[in-house]
Amino acid sequence: MKYRIAILVCMLVGLHMPIANAFENFEFSGYMTVMGTYAKVEKKANPAQNTKYDNSFAADQLDFDTRGNTIGFQASAGVTDKMDVTLVLQALGGNNQYDIAAEWAYASYSATDDVSIRLGRFKGPFFMVSEYSTVGYAYPWVTLPHEVYSTNPMTAVTGIDVVYNTELGNWDFLFELYTGSGNHKATALPTFVASTANTCSSCPGLSNGATVNFSTNEMVGFNTSIGTRGFTLRAGYFSTSVDIPSFGISTARGSFGGLGLIVDWRDVLLYSEYIVRDTSAELVAAFPDQKAWYTTLGYRFGDFMPYFTIGGMDEGRDASPYAVKQSSVTVGFRYEVGPTSAIKFEAQQAKTDSVSGSTDKYGLFDDPVMNDKGNIFSASFDLIF
Repeated sequence: MKYRIAILVCMLVGLHMPIANAFENFEFSGYMTVMGTYAKVEKKANPAQNTKYDNSFAADQLDFDTRGNTIGFQASAGVTDKMDVTLVLQALGGNNQYDIAAEWAYASYSATDDVSIRLGRFKGPFFMVSEYSTVGYAYPWVTLPHEVYSTNPMTAVTGIDVVYNTELGNWDFLFELYTGSGNHKATALPTFVASTANTCSSCPGLSNGATVNFSTNEMVGFNTSIGTRGFTLRAGYFSTSVDIPSFGISTARGSFGGLGLIVDWRDVLLYSEYIVRDTSAELVAAFPDQKAWYTTLGYRFGDFMPYFTIGGMDEGRDASPYAVKQSSVTVGFRYEVGPTSAIKFEAQQAKTDSVSGSTDKYGLFDDPVMNDKGNIFSASFDLIF
């Protein structure tokens, strides 16, 4: 990890020297999350075997090298009065082994005071907190609510978007249209891996935790929000073509939409989000129809904020034996160490259930667990600089 971070820093510092002469208003910032997780669960089939939760977020052993560990650096600079460029380099822990990747790399042009155009690789505006989904300090939780944010493994779009941002009286209004494509990775659903219906001749040997490459094309979507004085309401939707070569899937269709609400009034903080994923029949094993939601309520006592989250996910419009169904209750707290850093802790109990056509109760675990529930503990130190 250390040498990868050192390389990342040197790249950006070295980048600054030639850029400083060619660009104006050069800005540099960064963010970091260090996390530890533990899942108290017991498998039904083999109690001695390690059980993991939500794509290796936590396992039944203490882990300080989870996929939640993040370090990122952002560099931006003005090319002209109306154009600037942004580069975000990021390294993730866990199975990603802190490999450096360009999370964002785009040019932005201000067509008017209210309209801007971005071209390149930009953050996919799929959720309420997509713009800062890997910046742990920016949101109250240790990690994003599992039920909702596990439904879409995509993080970025390579293409073009047009953003209209203006004031309507006392209200801030944003409307974004985007289109593009991309290459992504998803974790094979444990329900599909274990199913006797797994007859995919082109993908033998799939195991729990295996990643599958897929691509999206002809993606078209919108993202809009309106807010004022601590109140923000958000809505978004996209439709895309999906190719999964290892599953023999080509030009299947999928759509994804959601609503979100943030209330930050005095010492009260409320987050709530609801999403729906709807896909064609070809994607039933990889991305079955799902719906999911969560609501978080917190209250600040100075630098200390306890919070409470309830969430759930269920099969969507078309029933599928590979869909995920569970509910959860989470209690946590956040403590502001300083103006740019925080310590957070969460304890979650996830209760699993079965869906149509299946008797197994996986939830977000990679195997059915005893008593159809498990406890997940996580803590983090988040920093921006």
